[in-house]
Amino acid sequence: MSSSFDDCLRPYGTILKTLSPGIYRAALPNGKAVVAHLSRELAENPPEIPDGATVLLEISPFDLDRARIAKVE
Repeated sequence: MSSSFDDCLRPYGTILKTLSPGIYRAALPNGKAVVAHLSRELAENPPEIPDGATVLLEISPFDLDRARIAKVE
């Protein structure tokens, strides 16, 4: 049996803009912009994520406009 994390898409993206603390606009490799929030693990000790930073995103196939930031490169 697979979990929801097994079914998500995991592209790398680029942070375009900080919208509010913990919420960012990120660009996918194809140029599409998504709203991304920090994963629970990252939100416990939020890192500084500058514009232009590369991040690993997790995207549900059911909502392709939102993403979770799983890792900051």
